[in-house]
Amino acid sequence: MCAVAGGALAVMVLAAALPSAASALHSRFSINDGAQYSRSLWVGLGDGGWSSFFEPGVVVWDGGSIIVGGGAAPGFKFPTQTLALVPRACRSRVSATHDARIADMIAEGPSQVDRRYRPAADANLCVVLAGGGDFCKGADPVAIYEGLRTYCAARRVAGFTVVVLTVLPRSDPPTFEASRAVYNRLVRDTWPEFADGLADIAADPRIGDALDNLDRQYYGPGATHPNSAGCAVMAAVTAPVINGLTWRSAACEMRVRDGGSAWGLWRPYVALSAWQLPQGDGTRRVQAEYRDGHGSSVVVSDSIRVDTVPPTTVARGNVVVRRGARATLIYAVIDPPPCGSTATVTVEIARSSGAVVKRFVQLRQPIGKPLAVTFTCRLARGKYRYTVKARDAAGNPQSAAGSARLTVR
Repeated sequence: MCAVAGGALAVMVLAAALPSAASALHSRFSINDGAQYSRSLWVGLGDGGWSSFFEPGVVVWDGGSIIVGGGAAPGFKFPTQTLALVPRACRSRVSATHDARIADMIAEGPSQVDRRYRPAADANLCVVLAGGGDFCKGADPVAIYEGLRTYCAARRVAGFTVVVLTVLPRSDPPTFEASRAVYNRLVRDTWPEFADGLADIAADPRIGDALDNLDRQYYGPGATHPNSAGCAVMAAVTAPVINGLTWRSAACEMRVRDGGSAWGLWRPYVALSAWQLPQGDGTRRVQAEYRDGHGSSVVVSDSIRVDTVPPTTVARGNVVVRRGARATLIYAVIDPPPCGSTATVTVEIARSSGAVVKRFVQLRQPIGKPLAVTFTCRLARGKYRYTVKARDAAGNPQSAAGSARLTVR
């Protein structure tokens, strides 16, 4: 067992046994998420957690509106802020039980939590906050504590590693605080008997003391749900517990090399990292080797074409059209190898003042072939200029934009 403490904040983890060796899975190792082209030598490299030996972790958050982050703004809810502090690729699932009654959580656990289990996951975690909904109904804290033990035992049998949270304060009903104190003390004293980690959010002096729920700095106007700042405190307490649990990726190492060059040093596994390709345009191949701590190793690779040369566009001739008639603007995109076969093209029609009055966006337009935009001209009579812009498959914008006159009579 290990403990991380700072002032009144304490987080505790009970280590679990290392998972057994897994057979190699299909890796999703790629450069820039499998892109075919890049205009930068710095690229993203990795598998996003879908490695040769495991899939992204599964984290199921079970409880009521507090664990869901009901008082926080979108993007700042408790699960989101917690996983932002966990350097692992995870699939997050929220199981919100009405009023977070422990009897309902026990009944719904198999369908709402256990079915999320994935045998190949980096870790299967269940983060549970129980008790508050029951104490609002005047339930016996010892009975709710026994219910929590039953709930956690069932999740562990299903294969989950379980992290329990203590209960935060509430002003109503009057019996809530006394029940909370008994329950939290029991959980703190005995959690290693039925769980794998304790996130003692109620021990944090900003959000966990009696009447802290009245502090609008950390709680919403209903004095029940932590707001975005309160969820940040919860996350700061919970993330170290999750990080301290057993993850398959913690025993995995990797090394990388360009093509057939010498391998780099072995380093801890990361789902995604930055990598600098060798200088020069053309096809670049990168290999990665993973080993899982049990002697198994797998080599994977991906390729990408480096293209740093921007395309040019040509507007083929001035156009005269009568108002209400069909107008055709002819153009071409020129791009030398190792370019892709298509580009995204934007054709803009502007007044003499420069104000754009019409814009066409055309996707996947072939390189080096005559192309056209045809439309019924409803523009006011007068003189305009149409300009052709392009972005090639590597993302390079045109070095020179072709343009020509458009006269509407």
